[in-house]
Amino acid sequence: MSNPGQTKILDKIFSDLLVDDPDMLDLVEEFINGLDTRVDDFRQAFEQLNWDNLTRLAHQLKGAGGSYGYVDLSTLGKTMEDAFRAHSADSFAEWMTRLEQLLTAARAGLRE
Repeated sequence: MSNPGQTKILDKIFSDLLVDDPDMLDLVEEFINGLDTRVDDFRQAFEQLNWDNLTRLAHQLKGAGGSYGYVDLSTLGKTMEDAFRAHSADSFAEWMTRLEQLLTAARAGLRE
């Protein structure tokens, strides 16, 4: 059984939102480009073991990922949120690597 926060590594992922409404491209690009800041925010909150902030950031990733049509980002956000609520971050490095992979794949998907 696979970990719900882990899916296979893809070269490109695409926003489901853009399938339904291609005019949302600028908004989706802005979201993806803003995720670099969120990665930094996650790392800073982790260094401080700020569980409330980690939980909030993961919850936002879960919601925004879904809203912008990125199911993989939403799934990762849920996995992290559940763990942070339990004050567990054993897989933090793995999650950040996955988040960065998804960002790279999302950027590649936007270029098409």
